[in-house]
Amino acid sequence: MSNWDQVKWTQARQVADLMELNPKLLEDPDSDPETGYRKLLDKNEVSAAVQYLGHALPRFEAVAWAAHMLQAWSQSEQRELAEQQALDSVQRWIEEPTEDYRRAAYEVGEKVRGHSPERLLAQAVFMSGGSISEPDLPAVQPPQHVCGRLASGSVLVGAYRTADPKAALAAACEAGEKIAALGVQGLSAK
Repeated sequence: MSNWDQVKWTQARQVADLMELNPKLLEDPDSDPETGYRKLLDKNEVSAAVQYLGHALPRFEAVAWAAHMLQAWSQSEQRELAEQQALDSVQRWIEEPTEDYRRAAYEVGEKVRGHSPERLLAQAVFMSGGSISEPDLPAVQPPQHVCGRLASGSVLVGAYRTADPKAALAAACEAGEKIAALGVQGLSAK
């Protein structure tokens, strides 16, 4: 029985399908999502485990998890102004997830050069729900997997930007596990 009460999926296979992961890596794809995640960690597939978390968590929680990690890592690294503005915009959306803030996060994120974790996370916010077409056009919903892929991608890129990527990825896994069990409130749980 899984303790991941916030995860809506019932089988590890469902998460693996979203992330286009070979289900054989999970050994028992019909097991619950937490068991599939633990199998990846047991095989030392930490990057895959981080991606798995991003896809297993609900969209809002995946964005909050990634933002939490980037914020924690920002204490020890220098950011460009546009990157900090993108992260601030994501935080504003997390505090008040409105359509205006969702679109604003995307617009600010587009000003960041390259594939920085902050830009990826701003894109994840945009893909978290709501139409991705222009406001005056018919609604187009984002594909189911894109938000999780961008959120987990931002965590991976952010971790490898730190002085100790292995420790950063371990911290990301620990935080993601708490969110999977307790929701965003898990970030403040000891």
